[in-house]
Amino acid sequence: VPSPTKIVVTSENFRTLLLWEYPHVSETPRFTVEIKPYNLGKYKTISTCVNTSALFCDLSGEICDPYSPHWFRVKAVAGSQESEYAESNEFVWHSHGKILPPKLSLSRHGDEIIINIYNPL
Repeated sequence: VPSPTKIVVTSENFRTLLLWEYPHVSETPRFTVEIKPYNLGKYKTISTCVNTSALFCDLSGEICDPYSPHWFRVKAVAGSQESEYAESNEFVWHSHGKILPPKLSLSRHGDEIIINIYNPL
């Protein structure tokens, strides 16, 4: 069973995702994702991303320390066979996460200007 490829962590407005690619195979693969926070020093399974058929895992609730490095890995299981783990690069939310600016709208009502600010969350 081949390992997942192109492992990428993205984070926008506090929504953090692990994404990967997987080639088409005859049997539908399932994936398991693990996280290794720097302070723990070992991998642990992310319970919401066990035996999933999706090609992503929502990590938003998994990163408790935004200044600490984290690593992620994912493996494929097809039938009774499983792949080797494929690992992500180091991810530090404080350095790699993005907060987008809020959306603004302006309108004029008579001699007043109304500014509406929409929270990106």
